[in-house]
Amino acid sequence: MKLNLEGKIAIVTGGAVGIGKGIVSCFANEGATVVIADLDLEAAEKTANELGNNVEAVKLDVTDKQDVESIVKSTQERHGKIDILVNNAGISRPIKFVDIEPEEWDQKFNVNVKGVYLVTRAVLPGMMERRYGKIINIASMVAKEAIPDFSHYSSTKFAVMGLTQALAKEYAEYDINVNAVCPGVVRTSLWNEVLLPDMGKQQGITPDEAFDKFCETIPLGRAQTPEDIGNMVAYLASDIARNMTGQGINVTSGQQMH
Repeated sequence: MKLNLEGKIAIVTGGAVGIGKGIVSCFANEGATVVIADLDLEAAEKTANELGNNVEAVKLDVTDKQDVESIVKSTQERHGKIDILVNNAGISRPIKFVDIEPEEWDQKFNVNVKGVYLVTRAVLPGMMERRYGKIINIASMVAKEAIPDFSHYSSTKFAVMGLTQALAKEYAEYDINVNAVCPGVVRTSLWNEVLLPDMGKQQGITPDEAFDKFCETIPLGRAQTPEDIGNMVAYLASDIARNMTGQGINVTSGQQMH
């Protein structure tokens, strides 16, 4: 199936590593020009160099309105348009609800929700004028069923799902599709740096062994890769999915943790 993304201009926030990198890779393979907008410019530039000439890197703080508007404006000036926006930037860590301080609660909402609001708000006028646009928000399985120790993260992702549904209805008249993708288990930095070391320590095994053991509990017996998520995002960004909007698509092997 040809997705026909040649000539399309995409911005992917948090696209330097992990799921974001998988999304950027899938877009690039389909011929789109991709702007990686990431707070870690060095990592973004490394990914851009790996993936080829149609991938660019810019530094972006999604919580900074002026920074967001500047990046969107410069992208439109360079390329004449923005066809696709993927709101992927997000942060999390496991913590008991009673231990969450207001500063941490605000931080999660600033990145995971306000960031989606600011970047989407900046690209929408151009999409409305052209009467064309694809917006894909990266949510999570915990946007549909919350889990312990991630109350702040789950709350932000529920908010992202609500925003997705509202925008899909509000901007349908402009032929703008707004959808969300809900990953299951993807071995990101959260797993490698926080979850697996703790799981391994508790069980007296290595982090890799802990991950393999965890995957045994998944019905299909395997986790998702960043490219699995990227393939779904690329599909939703294509005109093949032009009659899909306001959806939250699960990409999971049956486990509910992202």
